[in-house]
Amino acid sequence: MNLSDIIIILVSIAVGVSGQLAYLLVVDHELVRGSKQKIKDLQAKLKGVAPGTIEYKTHMAEIMAENSRMFKQTMRPTFITFVPFLIVFIVMSSFFSYTPITAGTQFSSTLSGSVNATLFAQNSCMQFNGSNNMSVFSNQSSIQVNSVAGSSKTCIVQVAFANGTNTKINVTPLVGLNKPATFSSSGFAIKVVPDTLVVTTLPFSIPIIGNKLTWFWTYILLSFVCSITLNRLLVHYKLVA
Repeated sequence: MNLSDIIIILVSIAVGVSGQLAYLLVVDHELVRGSKQKIKDLQAKLKGVAPGTIEYKTHMAEIMAENSRMFKQTMRPTFITFVPFLIVFIVMSSFFSYTPITAGTQFSSTLSGSVNATLFAQNSCMQFNGSNNMSVFSNQSSIQVNSVAGSSKTCIVQVAFANGTNTKINVTPLVGLNKPATFSSSGFAIKVVPDTLVVTTLPFSIPIIGNKLTWFWTYILLSFVCSITLNRLLVHYKLVA
């Protein structure tokens, strides 16, 4: 388990716990308990009362008023935590969606534009389908190839077009790149997409999610489990309504 995995796990737990702590500290739980009891009593009074009568309408109006009071209380933590949680989500999405490219790791490259050329990677900084050079001649507007990064910090790819012209593309920084990036010159572009960061691989598969947990699913599952667990404890000890 690397540092990124540890940070994702700790932040996920912190979000789940802090959400319940906000619920504990911000909500007037006595008011919520009182409203729940009033609603229960009013619902009991409604039994046997014909819909449309004045008594029925009066009790329903009182129930709606109590529901509104409870809703305002239970939504208070959301108003407080929404912006901080959104910032956490955006930051994690920016830093933990992809595995940073390192020397020898494989990633996806999309070649687009005038896809009729030969590519030469200087200093063996980048390999296309296992080679330092690659000839690409296609009628398609883009081609996806498997690539591997070299150890060189500076990566220059020379593009020799079929019409005899040449250009150079500075694919830097390549090593250390942790999000998709496009490098282009003279109508030819190389889009680099690092591998998706997988926090853990489960011994079983979850529907829709699968068995490889990315930062997103780790964040969702851990924060949800921690939130529910803490909520059950708070309810058990009657600290929250």
